[in-house]
Amino acid sequence: MKKHGLLFMAGICLVVLVFGHLHWKNMSQAAGIEGKKAEERIKEKEKEEREALIQSLKPENNKQQPLIDYLHYKSLTQDKVIVSLVGSNGTSGTGASNTSKSWTGRLEKSLRANRDDLEPLNFINHGHEGYSTEDLLKGKKIEAVIKDDPDLIIFENSLINNHYQSLSLEQTEKDLESIMSKLQKELPNAKILIISPNPVASGKTENSLGLNYLDYIQASEQVIKTKNWTYMNSKEEIEKKLKNKNMRLADILTNDNIHPNDQGHYIWFEVMEEYFKK
Repeated sequence: MKKHGLLFMAGICLVVLVFGHLHWKNMSQAAGIEGKKAEERIKEKEKEEREALIQSLKPENNKQQPLIDYLHYKSLTQDKVIVSLVGSNGTSGTGASNTSKSWTGRLEKSLRANRDDLEPLNFINHGHEGYSTEDLLKGKKIEAVIKDDPDLIIFENSLINNHYQSLSLEQTEKDLESIMSKLQKELPNAKILIISPNPVASGKTENSLGLNYLDYIQASEQVIKTKNWTYMNSKEEIEKKLKNKNMRLADILTNDNIHPNDQGHYIWFEVMEEYFKK
């Protein structure tokens, strides 16, 4: 009798274990299904938020869009985002102790740090020391920019070298129009920002044509204004920064009194960073 009781108890325990296992299995499956559904809902929400962000950053809906938002939009809709820089000494980084201390190097690093989605960002530098606008055209440096197929072009108008090489204002204006014509024709969807070079200590010194650096700035700005091109006067913005910081021009230039030193490149970077966020 005792033996039958033990067998009966064992049978009950077995039944409990079997049903318990089945119940646990069903619960686990249900939890797994619910977990997958929750994961799908999260992914769907992230997808909707991403799409909403893309729509809010769409250039067609933002005529006065800051450049950083434009690059953000491009990074969300493309595998890579290219910024091509072309110009002379300022763009090449002359005067900076190394590339990372130049305004171009600092700007790229800052943009990447500012937005997580800007990882696809790639700067390609076509700055050439000593090049005038004429040199950029003859050396086919504009064709090199076109080959990049960039989303944004930053063109430093090579006016310091135009002044130094005594190119006429007429030639300077003609070169500017030729450069922009090539870029706009071959890269109709790219944004183009023209910037002036940095201030120099010899800004009022006349060349063999009796022209000073400011004459070249003003002549170029007249063309830019007439054509309604996007432009930022780096020279004036840097000078404003110097005044606010109670600094002298000599503090930010190398011994040649022309090229910005590390401090000068940093202030130029500050000017560019603020412009990108406007």
